[in-house]
Amino acid sequence: MDRETKRAYQLVQLRIIEHLDRLETAQKSKVKISSKDVDAIKKWRRFGAAFAWDPLVFKEVLEEPFMSDAQLIRTLRNGEENLMKRWGYIKGIPLHHIIADRTGGDLGIRTPIDIWEDTKKRIFDLTGAKPGDGTANLNAAGAFDELWHQGRLGAKGTVFAEAGLIRPEDFPYLHRAGQNLAEKLGKDPKIVQATAKEQAELLLPSIKQQQERYQQVLNSAQYKNQLKAFSLFPEFKDLSKASLLEIEEIERSTRKTPIPSIYARAGFLIYDPVQALTEFLSSDEGQNWYAKTTAERLSKGLAPLNPFETIQRQEFGAGLGTQAYEQLKDFVKKNAAGEIIGGLYSIMLDPEMRKAVEAGDINTITSTLTRDVVLGGIGQKVSENLMKLLPQKAATVVGSVAPALQAAAPIAAVSQLKGSVDPMVTQREAVRRLQQGSTADIKRKQYLPQAYGAQGPQLDPTTGKAVTEPQPLISINPEAERRAQEARQRGGRLSFGFGGVKVTLPEFGLSEMLGVN
Repeated sequence: MDRETKRAYQLVQLRIIEHLDRLETAQKSKVKISSKDVDAIKKWRRFGAAFAWDPLVFKEVLEEPFMSDAQLIRTLRNGEENLMKRWGYIKGIPLHHIIADRTGGDLGIRTPIDIWEDTKKRIFDLTGAKPGDGTANLNAAGAFDELWHQGRLGAKGTVFAEAGLIRPEDFPYLHRAGQNLAEKLGKDPKIVQATAKEQAELLLPSIKQQQERYQQVLNSAQYKNQLKAFSLFPEFKDLSKASLLEIEEIERSTRKTPIPSIYARAGFLIYDPVQALTEFLSSDEGQNWYAKTTAERLSKGLAPLNPFETIQRQEFGAGLGTQAYEQLKDFVKKNAAGEIIGGLYSIMLDPEMRKAVEAGDINTITSTLTRDVVLGGIGQKVSENLMKLLPQKAATVVGSVAPALQAAAPIAAVSQLKGSVDPMVTQREAVRRLQQGSTADIKRKQYLPQAYGAQGPQLDPTTGKAVTEPQPLISINPEAERRAQEARQRGGRLSFGFGGVKVTLPEFGLSEMLGVN
């Protein structure tokens, strides 16, 4: 903690202690106090302890340590409560600190800052624990069914109450009897003035017990069964590492689906969440949701949804044959609208794609179909935009995904597969070689002007006769070429806005093809 931050911390620390002492004196004297937040000793104690354990979470307080008392307690309270709400991936799911903020009671807020910083470091070295409201202690992994949290049914109106489950006998729920939070330590002046080593040793039994309880719930069959309801989301592989943006997007995208209810019901072990999820994804509603969610996540720079292996096995057999390939190719040509047709159709012409369709190779089909669908508004590399689509029947895949992608963001499709016949791609490559001073291409341009984006008939170099060129699936915009030239002169970067975010793309990237700036 730097000098200025420490100074701000100490100013706030003294203010919180003053309120604790004032309210404790009033309680002992049996003086009637108001019901305002500034007169609630429980709030000053709880949120004051949270501030002491991890003050950097409360940046607003540190930046303005002289704010009014009412604003101070409100800012401390809202800082924690808002975090707990935002980390919940289901409406109404409780969030649990691995180590409770009230561990040690007033010890943290009353201990001199240098000693307390040393105490926290010793605790971390001994246990790996980092109490407070930071992401190491408060994150999406701590979102539990109220049954595992306090052994009771969830709040009325939530999916947990509707599921009507009963806590299993002897389930190790988190806030059961025997919980040791060492709250009395903060009431002993000798311990408040003790060394960091002594404080850490006294806090250690409580820290370890809470870690053990937390791990017991994580390892329970009921909790693991519930997580299967969200198996499509890659973040659920390790929720402790998921960001707030990712968790909020998961909550938003699933709130109107059966997934939260599937999660709640999966607390009953004879309920199969995988089967329920399969049934949902096999419906028209589920297929549309999967396609739309995949596109939206990709447009926001999030990882695509995981493929669902169960449905893959159900929908595709040993092989589809030549007829299926022709049908799929025809479907793409007729149904993929706008710019997206260029990339998808050129992919369908790839010999490896044909082989995959005829063989029924679902993994290759689903990944290849979207390999070159690049969201121009994000500007990521083609290889970073692979999407695993819901493996439905081939025509349904393209039919449901293409419109969703097109609605999500500006799209450019560029085929990079071996054997591609997309004329736009070959033309772009030829133009680049010419700009690099290729002697061979300078000579070829007089015979094949259109291959370099220039006007004029294409001539067969062997006969000298004009030949008919295929119409480029995505034409190169002359204005985009001019802008690309300007980009090279100012450093080879193009920038544009998307979703309120300024994005800069490299020279010769999608920005040139799209003509964005």
